[in-house]
Amino acid sequence: MNRKPPIPPSPSPTSEGRRNRPSPGAEFRAVMVQKQTLLGVQGAKPARSAQDDTLSAQVHHRKVALWKGQYPGGGRPQQPPHLLSDIAIPTMIGIDDSSPRHPLPRLLHHNPHAMKVLHLSSSDLGGGAARGAYWLHQALQSRADTDSAMLVQSKVSDDPEVTEYRPALASRLARKTEQLVRDRLRPSRYFSPAALRLPIHHQINALQPDVVNLHWVGDGFLSPESLTGIRAPLVWTLRDQWPMTGGCHYAQDCGRFEAECGNCPALNSRHPDDYSRRLHRRKSRAWDGHPMTLVALSHWLADQARRSSLLGGRRTVVIPNALDTTVFQPSDQGTAHLRARLGLPADRRLILFGAMDPLNDRRKGFGELRRSAELLAQRPDATSLELVVFGPLHGQTPPTMPLRTHFLGPVDDDRALASLYAGADLTVMPSLEEAFGKVAMESMACGTPVVCFDGSGPADIVDHRVNGYLARLGDAADLAAGIAFLLDHPQPRALMGAALDKVAAHYTYERQAQMYSDLYARVLEEAKWLELRPRASS
Repeated sequence: MNRKPPIPPSPSPTSEGRRNRPSPGAEFRAVMVQKQTLLGVQGAKPARSAQDDTLSAQVHHRKVALWKGQYPGGGRPQQPPHLLSDIAIPTMIGIDDSSPRHPLPRLLHHNPHAMKVLHLSSSDLGGGAARGAYWLHQALQSRADTDSAMLVQSKVSDDPEVTEYRPALASRLARKTEQLVRDRLRPSRYFSPAALRLPIHHQINALQPDVVNLHWVGDGFLSPESLTGIRAPLVWTLRDQWPMTGGCHYAQDCGRFEAECGNCPALNSRHPDDYSRRLHRRKSRAWDGHPMTLVALSHWLADQARRSSLLGGRRTVVIPNALDTTVFQPSDQGTAHLRARLGLPADRRLILFGAMDPLNDRRKGFGELRRSAELLAQRPDATSLELVVFGPLHGQTPPTMPLRTHFLGPVDDDRALASLYAGADLTVMPSLEEAFGKVAMESMACGTPVVCFDGSGPADIVDHRVNGYLARLGDAADLAAGIAFLLDHPQPRALMGAALDKVAAHYTYERQAQMYSDLYARVLEEAKWLELRPRASS
């Protein structure tokens, strides 16, 4: 009679037992084989892993149904299976997104004679870069000769022309993976590792756009390799330095992106062939030989692109952001009424500062603002000066400030934000590095002058001593001098008029849409010429 072999006893916690345990790498490979099977990865082997054997058949089939979009009854459990927790993360994972579950944008259906433009952005309204991309999309929609649509990873608006290109669960997986890789790398500043190879080009090509305009594509939305499969001509609106570096979004005082990265200070690395060098090589292989026109939001950012080894030599044009001047405009309700609505004092001089992460992001210049506030606190009228700070604090306790300070938290509504600008005496934007300076543009559109540092993106917006003040880069004393200049200006109405004139001349939807439309037409004509050009015989 056949008997089952006895189950061996569990190893005791000895050094021998520890040696017999699977290594972290083996555990990781086993989990990844399972996840690749569940996600339908191209090239995934059907063989079961050791991890599979620990799952009951019922749980296993429920997970397969969930990840393939076939959960019984059409519903989904309250919490997704946490397949990414407590494991090591590879440099790259391949996921096949070629079969989207969501309807694609209605591109090509509005005007058969219009130019079809598809924007790729991680979000439409989730953050400053996303808002800039969405505002361009809105500006182009006002033109009869252009059909504009957006393909995003995370949709916030209710715009029918904006579509999430894959199920929300897959997007959460992508963002989670990026975060886990980022946590493993432990960068000292924001770093996008582009760990996922996501073949999004299948959906893009299926839409048959005339032009594809890339924007901010981090958080697992787009990998460098995806660009090589896009058939339409590419325009990339640079919203930070990530397209030209080995992973960081702002290089700060590092110039290694001019060569090949490596020894990355953002990763505290002393190795020439570190993650930044490897990502730089991936980008180089994807960028090289692929026609691409670059749009920089400012002359500072255009100069950074020309200096870089990845983007130097490519055509780079400067087209600034724009905004809806029917929303961001001076208020006719009076300063006292606006401040009362916002819960701010009517009899104080208000200095406004705002950022997405005002306390933690060193680049936003909160430290410089605080040092300038120490100098302003020595003025005879210091008791009449108050700071107003908007932006998420992420649970932090606000620090003690030299001047009385109101921390408002996030302000997500554009009309409320416009009221805040209009109710302030001036806005200070002490960013040390900034691709553009949307806060400065928004403030000036509401008639409020701006103090900022020279040598970065906002320097294109602010005209020194005309509609604001350009302080020396990083100089807190000169920043305080600029704030004092605006507070003591004998003709504040002149500052307001100059600010409004600058916005009307440079930052309207109409002007931005015209500049992009002209650029798209030029790129399209060049692409057609390249297709018709006779090829040299080999």
